[in-house]
Amino acid sequence: MPEKRKKFRKINFRVFSIILIITAMTSIMLKLNKDFNFKINVPLSFNDLPKDKLIKNYNTNTITVSGIATGYEYLKYKFYDQHFNINLAKIEKKDSNLYYYNFAPEKDRLTGSLINSVLKSFKPDTLFVVLDTNYEKKVPVRSQIELSFAPGYGSLKGLQVKPDSVLVRGPKSSIDTLAAVYTQKERFKAIKSHLKDSVPLTTLKRINQLEIEPKEVLYSLHVDKFTEGTLTVPLQLINVPAQVTAKIFPKRVKLIFNVNFKNYDRLRPSDFKVVCDFNKMDSTSTTLSPEIVQFPSYVRDLRLSEKTVQYLLVK
Repeated sequence: MPEKRKKFRKINFRVFSIILIITAMTSIMLKLNKDFNFKINVPLSFNDLPKDKLIKNYNTNTITVSGIATGYEYLKYKFYDQHFNINLAKIEKKDSNLYYYNFAPEKDRLTGSLINSVLKSFKPDTLFVVLDTNYEKKVPVRSQIELSFAPGYGSLKGLQVKPDSVLVRGPKSSIDTLAAVYTQKERFKAIKSHLKDSVPLTTLKRINQLEIEPKEVLYSLHVDKFTEGTLTVPLQLINVPAQVTAKIFPKRVKLIFNVNFKNYDRLRPSDFKVVCDFNKMDSTSTTLSPEIVQFPSYVRDLRLSEKTVQYLLVK
């Protein structure tokens, strides 16, 4: 007997729950069928702006629409994107830089998915937009990518950025003072292998309505393994007047440099030229500073073992 009562209670609870759900749904459906007043804010989307123009100002970025609609229509509205698109390529011109868009002929578009609604009003009734001239010029790209190599590694060409210049567009006051754009900051440590990727471009300070084209650049780094090398080369004395005889000591100097393994065996003393310029002589001194004026493009960190050499005037 207790089991039958328990089973009966469960059945009653289920029936009650079903009746409650049906009642609630019926009530909701009846309410959704009724008309009611609505007021919605429709966001404006500005599209198709000509490349030679930029938006300087506008009187609103939303329009408030009021009217009457059923609950069903309003519920559907909530599930759709209700942005109202403004085609700036076709907007009417009022003054030199002032343009306008009249919403009155666009009642159907303003209500969006509220198909069977009655539109009472919309505020404002006109959109005003100030369009300014969009100036453009090319500026160089400056890298803010920091590199540090693992011992024994380096790069002959260094970091390459392509393209090395980009087109910028914006207000004249901003474009005139913009000298360059920069890669975003990145840092690579203990580099042993090649690098290649893209990086976004930016400016050192924020500039409103600035457009950069393209918005990112490619960077690449060719990495080689390097070794230290030395060579002894002749030292030449140049610009000696015809009536003067001069000698320098020593007559040969040692060069110290880093070179990648691939080019190490190619190096010859004749690839280098080290000179002392007689025109740079100081009459109060008997020394001259040697200068490296010729060397292969594939060596780096080039330096002389001697910073000064002696010279002697022969009478």
